[in-house]
Amino acid sequence: MQTSRRITPVFVANRNGFTLVELLIVVSIMALLLTMTLMAVNFSRDSERVVSAALQVQSMLSGARDRAIYAREPRGVRFFVDQDNYRAVTSMVYIDPSEYWDKGNIQLQRPDIAPNDNVADSANVTVVAGAQVHWWELKRRGLLFDGLRVRIPKGTTGTWYTISTQLIDITNPPSATQYLVLQIPYADPGDTKVTSVKAFDSGGPEDYELELPARILPMDPVKLPADTIIDLDGSKLPPSWRPSFAVGSAGTGNAQYSQFMDVVFSARGTVIGGAAAGGVIHFYICDSVDSLSLKDEFVKSLTPYTPLPPGAPPTLTLSANGQNIPTGQVLTFNALLQAGNYFVPTNEIYTANAPWLPEHDTDPYLVRNRRVVSIFTQTGAVSSSQIYVNDADSDCNENDPFRYAETGETAK
Repeated sequence: MQTSRRITPVFVANRNGFTLVELLIVVSIMALLLTMTLMAVNFSRDSERVVSAALQVQSMLSGARDRAIYAREPRGVRFFVDQDNYRAVTSMVYIDPSEYWDKGNIQLQRPDIAPNDNVADSANVTVVAGAQVHWWELKRRGLLFDGLRVRIPKGTTGTWYTISTQLIDITNPPSATQYLVLQIPYADPGDTKVTSVKAFDSGGPEDYELELPARILPMDPVKLPADTIIDLDGSKLPPSWRPSFAVGSAGTGNAQYSQFMDVVFSARGTVIGGAAAGGVIHFYICDSVDSLSLKDEFVKSLTPYTPLPPGAPPTLTLSANGQNIPTGQVLTFNALLQAGNYFVPTNEIYTANAPWLPEHDTDPYLVRNRRVVSIFTQTGAVSSSQIYVNDADSDCNENDPFRYAETGETAK
């Protein structure tokens, strides 16, 4: 006899939506993905800005070289110091060859800080005294400034010297005798006593030629992308462009680099003039935020350089928007640069290794993208490469940042 079974039907409730928990999970996942996407986009945009800036610099330099070869006469690029960051460049323009000024006669002298005693304060011949030279008028017109070159004596037998115009005061009427200061001593020590202001009794050079700034070609200056700069403190530059120990002539200490920095190519495509002295030039291109914020904190941590120049202000700023920093610490930073160091931080800065960096939560400070554009002055070749990162001594500053540019290696 077969027993029948009763099967009870199972009713499944119809679901017309999602539960609150499910909605919260989906929303959280979407928010996370959106955040990651925005971070990736921002990172990409930062990288693109710096790469674009490097391409602009490289294109300007290569363009000037091509123009020089095509025109069969020198052409170049002038780099302008930024108005708000006195240690950075944000714009460039094409220039043509310099003119020369040779009016009047000169006499080579030793420095005399107290003119009334007529006793030289140094045995080095570093002062060029000129009569009827009109240097005051040239400076007033903006045609004579620190970093230009003078050749003494005039002609191919002479030697070029970089000058300072600190003894020409255009706020007062011009004097009968005007003075230039050579940044390195004259090659001949003179034939008079080392205590004599006048360096030569007879036979000293009396003529000269002063290299005036190049003429800007008719075009609008090329500006780097927003928030990108050529950081001069992280660049390898010709000696004449470097900051000096002295406070700027205006008393602010901000005029640490030459007002105009020119790279001039010859008709053969090589670099000529003052820029050729360094052999190779490396322009460090980075994000302006990294440059200013990191540099301010690093400089404030340095031991002050002493003694200060007479009349030096108690504090200086590294930029118009920067912080006030004791003058001695800024001069110490300049001395480090003159010794061949560069302010090129490593990629990740941990506060444990950098006590000068304010606490950055628990995460390291991540330095944004940066590039280097290089000019090999003997050949005129221009290239762009990445920064070599290998902070072996953990001081958070790269010791050999231009290795890729100089050796031809590539980043892995």
